[in-house]
Amino acid sequence: MSFHPARFRSRQLSLFLLLLLVLAAVPALARPRTILDDPEFRAEAQRGLDRLYDMDFNGADAIFAGISKRYPEHPVGPFLEALSPWWQIQVNIYDESRDDAFLKAMDTVLDRCEHRLKKDREDLDGMFFEAGAHALRGRLYADRERYFKAARDGQKALHYLEEVRKRDPQNPDLLLGIGLFDYLVDVVPKQHPFLKIFTSFFPKGSRERGLAELSQAAEKGQFVSTEAAFSLLQIYFVFEDDYATSLHYARLLRDRYPDNSLFHVYEGRSFARLNLWDEARRTLQEVAERQAEGKPGYRGDVAEQALYLLSRDAVRRRQYAEALDLLQRLERQPQHGREESVYKTLGRLYRGMALDALGQRDEAVRFYKMVRSAKGPDSARDIAKNLLKAPYPG
Repeated sequence: MSFHPARFRSRQLSLFLLLLLVLAAVPALARPRTILDDPEFRAEAQRGLDRLYDMDFNGADAIFAGISKRYPEHPVGPFLEALSPWWQIQVNIYDESRDDAFLKAMDTVLDRCEHRLKKDREDLDGMFFEAGAHALRGRLYADRERYFKAARDGQKALHYLEEVRKRDPQNPDLLLGIGLFDYLVDVVPKQHPFLKIFTSFFPKGSRERGLAELSQAAEKGQFVSTEAAFSLLQIYFVFEDDYATSLHYARLLRDRYPDNSLFHVYEGRSFARLNLWDEARRTLQEVAERQAEGKPGYRGDVAEQALYLLSRDAVRRRQYAEALDLLQRLERQPQHGREESVYKTLGRLYRGMALDALGQRDEAVRFYKMVRSAKGPDSARDIAKNLLKAPYPG
């Protein structure tokens, strides 16, 4: 028996990457009257992004605060400062505690952009950061299943991306946004039909062209290679079921940013999907150890994924006491958001199986009933129903 939790997170399997598309426009704006002509800014911003990708949130915040102070009233300040809560949201997508701070920062970005564009409709910084704010805000709306708002922001972001594209159509960094758009508009409606109404707001895409464009951005992009590689990692894992390729990108990213918990757990998950369990176990144990140490980023959804997969592997190896220890750790993880995570629900199913195998039928039944009363996933509920009729054989 095996379960694939990524299948149950429809809000992340839909528009969430599409609405990143405008981020690719950053280097394309190297023109007069734009902040990106400033080599000091470019170097400092890249230094902050490197800290951010390695989940040194305090270090990134300090650098971005310095940039904000150097450029008062410019939209770059609140935009960069919002990236730290943004990445912390990605670490634990169910935790909405940082949503308000992020959305408030995006409102400030948009206000400053609109002020600039009223003074000069050709203001490149105004266009870029307007696009970036709509893209990021739209992605959060998609993650929160507010799809009409997400689609509206996506349309606005796409409009400004096209304006940027006119100014530098050959820049390889632009291929991140173009590639995400081409791929997801083609693929998402086929895998998630309920989203057709939202993707119909956008022009037609192409899966093959999108993958080729994203590969070029990852290989040749000066500033977006990390974002492009991470997008490819997620695409190959979630949409393509090509785990060898997702593992390739996970390992590439981990070489660059060894302390990024998302890259780390994706490496373990890719090993697991390839049935390379020795490698998966070692990698996921590292994630669990870092969670126990309290390392930045190693919490929430990331920690739950690692503990769940390790416990599932322990049940597979009939190491039931080990599985129960891991599942107890999973159960103790703080709840964030309105609903309990799918990993805790699946963990309770495996907890029942381990208890059954150890002859503790009454306790096993209690956990199967908890799974049956949970909201999902349906496959786990169905298996729990069967195990209520006949014990797990071990």
